[in-house]
Amino acid sequence: MTQNAYNTIIIGAGHNGLVAAAYLAKQGKKVLVLERRSIVGGSVVTESFGENFTVDSVQTGGMLRPDIIKDLKLSLPTVTEKPDFISLQPDGNHLILNEEYIKRFSEKDASHWSEFVRFMDKAASILDAAYATIMPRLPKNLSLRDGYGLLELGLELRLAGRKDMLNFIRALPMSAQELVEEYFESEVVRAAIASVAIHNSTLGPISAGTGYTLIHNWLNRSGLSHVNVGKAGEITNALANAVKAFGGEIRTDSEVAKIKIDNQIAKGVVLLMVKKFLLILSFLPLTRSILY
Repeated sequence: MTQNAYNTIIIGAGHNGLVAAAYLAKQGKKVLVLERRSIVGGSVVTESFGENFTVDSVQTGGMLRPDIIKDLKLSLPTVTEKPDFISLQPDGNHLILNEEYIKRFSEKDASHWSEFVRFMDKAASILDAAYATIMPRLPKNLSLRDGYGLLELGLELRLAGRKDMLNFIRALPMSAQELVEEYFESEVVRAAIASVAIHNSTLGPISAGTGYTLIHNWLNRSGLSHVNVGKAGEITNALANAVKAFGGEIRTDSEVAKIKIDNQIAKGVVLLMVKKFLLILSFLPLTRSILY
C-alpha cells in the first residue's frame, strides 16, 4: 500500500467522524478512517458485558437530521411523529403537554399554549437552518460563494418576521425559567416545559443559555430531527456501512501516534504500527490533536 492510496484521513470513528467520512467518500475522496478502539462509534455504541448483556453508551442516539439519513441512505427506523411530553405528578394527575391537559392546571396557560408552540416551532426552524449552514472560510480569500450559507440563514431570520426574529435572538441567552414564565403561570406547566431544556445537561432551568437548549431540544418535538428506534450502536454501524458503501475504508485498532506537520500544515499521520498516511481531518478534541 502506498502513501498516496488515500487523500483524506479522518482520526476517530465516532458519529461525527463517520458522517464526515461518508459525505467525503460520496464526493469521490479516497477516505481512510482511523479508530483506536476495536469498534466504531465513539460515544454512540452498544457494547456487551458479562453473558447475554448489552448496554448503550447513551440513552438514545440523539437527534438525527433527516437530510443526513436521506443523503447517506441510512437504513434506520426512526420516530418521525411529534412526540408528547409528559410530566408525572405525585398525586397521579399527570400532565401531558397539550392544551387539553394544561387546562386542568390553568385555563389561562392553556390559552397561551398554541402561541408558545407556534413560536417554538419557528425558533426551532431557524436553529435548524443555522445548524445546516456551512461556515465560510476565514479570514482571507473570502468570496461571495463562501458567504452564501450565511446569506441563506439571514434570509431565514428575515422571513420569520421582525417580532419572531427578535424574540428568537432574545431567547438564546435567556434561562428556560425566564422564557416559560413569559407564557405560563402554573408551576407544574413551567417545570414540565423547562425540564426539556436540561435534558442530558448539568445545567439547571435558571441557568443562562437554557433558553437556547430548550429550543435545541424542541427540534425533536417539531419533527425537524428524528430519534432512532433500537440500539444506539445501530446508528454508528449504519454510518460505518455508508462510509464503506461510498468507497471509504475504516481501520479499527489503529491508534494515531503523531500528526506530521510541515510548514504549519498537517501533512499526514503516523500510527503506532509505524505506517504513514497523507492528509488529516481530526475529530479529536483540539487539545489532544495539538499534543500529538
